[in-house]
Amino acid sequence: MPRRPRPVAAALLVSSALTLGCALQASAQTAPSVDPRIAELLAEVSPERMREYLEVLVGFEQRHTMSVLDGPGETGIVPAREYILETFRGFSPLLQAELDCYDIRPVQRIRQEIELCNVMAVLPGTSPRRIYVSGHYDTVARRPGEPGFDWDRWDNPSPGANDDGSGTVLTMELARVFAQSGIQFDATLVFIALAGEEEGLIGATLHAQNAAAHSVVIDAVFNHDIIGNSTGGNGIVDSRTVRVFSEDPMDSMSRQMARYIRRMAGPYVPGHVVKPIAREDRFGRGGDHTAFNRFGYTGVRFSEARENYSMQHTDNDVIEGVDFEYLARNARVSGAAVASLALAPPIPELSASWLGRGDGYDADIRWRPSPGATAYRVVWREAWGPDWEHEIYVDAAGLEPDRGARVGITLPDMSIDGYIYGVAAVGPGGHESFVRPYVRPPRVVRPVPERGGN
Repeated sequence: MPRRPRPVAAALLVSSALTLGCALQASAQTAPSVDPRIAELLAEVSPERMREYLEVLVGFEQRHTMSVLDGPGETGIVPAREYILETFRGFSPLLQAELDCYDIRPVQRIRQEIELCNVMAVLPGTSPRRIYVSGHYDTVARRPGEPGFDWDRWDNPSPGANDDGSGTVLTMELARVFAQSGIQFDATLVFIALAGEEEGLIGATLHAQNAAAHSVVIDAVFNHDIIGNSTGGNGIVDSRTVRVFSEDPMDSMSRQMARYIRRMAGPYVPGHVVKPIAREDRFGRGGDHTAFNRFGYTGVRFSEARENYSMQHTDNDVIEGVDFEYLARNARVSGAAVASLALAPPIPELSASWLGRGDGYDADIRWRPSPGATAYRVVWREAWGPDWEHEIYVDAAGLEPDRGARVGITLPDMSIDGYIYGVAAVGPGGHESFVRPYVRPPRVVRPVPERGGN
């Protein structure tokens, strides 16, 4: 099992400013330790297997959402979804694979009534909270020689090797290695190939809407879209960087997720750079994680470092444009964060009102205990900083709940105005949850009534 920094007894943190000064000297952010089980799982990620999956997918010639109108055959989205479904089922009896289907009326770029099906495989955990791993398996392409899209032409050649065959086969391969790992995860893992992305995030929106309507707890959505090409259209090669896009504001939970991914990637995929992008998606564009964000779920998008736009939405998006070694490293980055989060306790529950001034000059930090947590990682950074800078591990056994069933610590002589604070739960194996930050909602300014008359 991995080792983590020794927790600091809560009593030491409230004793004096001198004690805090010593803690500050020793509390720069440390990298998490490597869990050998996760390292072994990630080592099983196979570039060759992902190539095999993708060769089959591009062999269907096109996977346009509307190609369901063509009926059974050797091309189109119907045989593609059946292939993904049967491949999921073949990985392990532990995976509960099924189609997630919806009857669609004409909407956005879908001009006729169709049946739209996501393909999902569920790996049950010991708790109902869910973590999603996704890519979209539908494709779209302009007809060769024509400048724009004709959305009714669902039979245009569109192999979609990188957009988003790469994200789909990454999702499939992570489903395989997680299901075959022998690890019992706390979180339930959902591996899902989404449809209708190119028509306006339809499959993701319907699934997220349904999940929200049934109060399904989804801790995170790891979405992968255009993630396998290492050579940009301008000739620049970058096979050692992956971008992670997350929605505003700076301390949204999606932004905490991006920070977490970079933190977990370091020890498991050394030399591969996670580049967080403080934007929901590429400028003026979108992906399936956005649909989940709109329903209040935490989610980010993984994308390659250098895009080749000439290969996107054309019949030139072929398998030769995918670097499978690069794709495998990106899969390991995502898998490291998914596995760590799935083994961690639930994210702590807290409220901005639970961050107080103590006696006036101290940071009084309170949160509700997380089931299964043996320690908590209390973090802070300068209020203008982009990432957490300091941390303290606090032993859960030394924390006494107050009358509101909350626990916490007090940091002497720490301003709650000059720093941003947050708390993560840590399990017995050292696995951490996302940080939950103390974020005050915007103030509501009430209009002042004016005196009428002269």
